[in-house]
Amino acid sequence: MAHHALGQDSEALAAASRSEQLARENGELVWQSRALAREGLVHHDLGNIEDAVDLLTRAVELRREADDVAGTADVLTTLGTVYTAMPHFAPQAAGVLTQAHRLWLQAGDPDRASIAHAHLARTFVETSARLAEENPRGARAAARRALALALEAVQDADAAGLSRTSIDARFTVATAHVLADDLPAAGLVLDTAADMLDRFPSAMQRLALHRIRAGWLMRSGRYADATREATAGLVLCDELRRPAERAGLLQVLVDAEEAQGNLAGALDALHELHDLTVRTGDAMAERRAALLGARMELDRAERVAESERRRSQELEEHNARLAHEAAHDPLTGLANRRALDRELARRLEDRRQFTVALVDVDHFKRVNDTWSHQTGDAVLQRIAHTMRAGLRTGDLAARYGGEEFALVLDGLAGPKAMEICERLRARVEALVWDGPMSDSRVTVSIGVSAWRPDETVDLTLARADAGLYEAKAGGRNQVRQSAGTAA
Repeated sequence: MAHHALGQDSEALAAASRSEQLARENGELVWQSRALAREGLVHHDLGNIEDAVDLLTRAVELRREADDVAGTADVLTTLGTVYTAMPHFAPQAAGVLTQAHRLWLQAGDPDRASIAHAHLARTFVETSARLAEENPRGARAAARRALALALEAVQDADAAGLSRTSIDARFTVATAHVLADDLPAAGLVLDTAADMLDRFPSAMQRLALHRIRAGWLMRSGRYADATREATAGLVLCDELRRPAERAGLLQVLVDAEEAQGNLAGALDALHELHDLTVRTGDAMAERRAALLGARMELDRAERVAESERRRSQELEEHNARLAHEAAHDPLTGLANRRALDRELARRLEDRRQFTVALVDVDHFKRVNDTWSHQTGDAVLQRIAHTMRAGLRTGDLAARYGGEEFALVLDGLAGPKAMEICERLRARVEALVWDGPMSDSRVTVSIGVSAWRPDETVDLTLARADAGLYEAKAGGRNQVRQSAGTAA
């Protein structure tokens, strides 16, 4: 907003674009709408009306999605003023300003409703002015409609005590009277507005009064007074540094000087008007060129940032892949011996109860020798999948070496641990094999040992290994804990 107020268009757009992106990423619909509306206002000032309308329309949709009635009315009011600047979009301007007025009332804010009402009246005034030459009858009809709306806006603003809005509404009333050729009525309204400005001074509204009164005096045939009024307005333009406001005053001055026969004065004013038009066009072109350059630089920066983001993501994925490979057995996908050792060391440090089970595939050498090492690999993979699917969250399955696996059962000891191991043994035994092994059965032997708080992990593993030896010596395909120990 500060950049926009200072006329720093590129900076304002960059800040608004960044704000919109952050709001979108965080799901902040209202702030996203505010950023888009600010972008729209900057584009409007640059003369990019279509871009302004597009951005403001999106801002309205976001406010509606956020169910923000007052915010929707606010953006609609802004959108209506932008439409007003487009000669062929008077119906759209009237439509959105009417919606804004209704929503302000719905939001319980009659003050802002009166402002929207005043803008709506001004829309009909400008429509009437544009129709004046091509369609006089249509222009008079629009002026009558504008006058009715403007009078209502005056009443609303007066009732709300909104002096600024009341003065603006009176300007609209006066302009509507002029367009309807009711010059005496216009003069009375302008006098009232001037009295109000004495009580509620506003330099910008004083400048507007000079411009409207100069045009009224010109239409009234008071050419000398019109010249003085336009000249006073030009002086105020210089004081306020508002060169863009000079064009309308200079046009009145040209017409007034010519009407008085002062052709030299008219020619001087015309030259100044021409120079101003050229300078304004050049300044606008420079602003647009600067904006285009800033946009290109922003696009380049965004492309670089996106490229860096992709590189960073690819690097993260690569590192994650390496970390996974370093901790997992490539054949079975289970944790490898290194990951198992880390897990056991962590559990020993936490001193949380766990049970270790060592699982060995029975007669695995016979599988390799009879059906090939590839078949043996497939057997190991399927048994690994079966064990992993049969464990709980928090448990760990690891490849211990060759055809041997290790299980770490979290928080268990005694019969519960034996029950889980027995269930896994039975699942492996029940597996049905395809191909050359279709008539075969694969079994596992399991040794179980619960960790004791007064021992190292090596002792726990040794007891599990002893239990595994007893299972094999006892005929295989069974679960055992070492004799004389408790699971």
